[in-house]
Amino acid sequence: MGRIPLLLIILVLAAVLMPSAILLAVLMVPSLVVYVIDRNPHRYFTVTISLPNFCGVLPPLMELWERGQTFDGAFSALSDPWNMMIAYGAAGLGWVLYLGTPIFVSSYLSISTDGKIKAIRRYQDDLIDAWGDGVKQSVTVAPEEGVEPQEEEVS
Repeated sequence: MGRIPLLLIILVLAAVLMPSAILLAVLMVPSLVVYVIDRNPHRYFTVTISLPNFCGVLPPLMELWERGQTFDGAFSALSDPWNMMIAYGAAGLGWVLYLGTPIFVSSYLSISTDGKIKAIRRYQDDLIDAWGDGVKQSVTVAPEEGVEPQEEEVS
């Protein structure tokens, strides 16, 4: 579906469900800001902020739907500071996820790689114990064009 039909559908829904549209427009501001500043074509940042933000908007939106689609209900939900805190706090949680995940993943990969290196070194030591120091000798690397052959020691 192209952008123009999607935009038309959103405009019609906003006109029909105006109180919900007002509530969403105010409480989803963090998502709108991230949508504007996110330059990645896949919009990972936008998705990471918008999904928790929308989860924070759902309780007041459901309450508005239960009371009936009235402007009074929408403005009542917007005047409740807890609704603002929950919606914006959920967006803040999205920020924490977006900024903290790379740190967590890099730490995990570093620890995992260190463990693999230790296992390989133990395996090398076992090979040396089984076969003797003869397997731990320098190796001549096959020469590439225009490069001098070098001696490398396998450790």
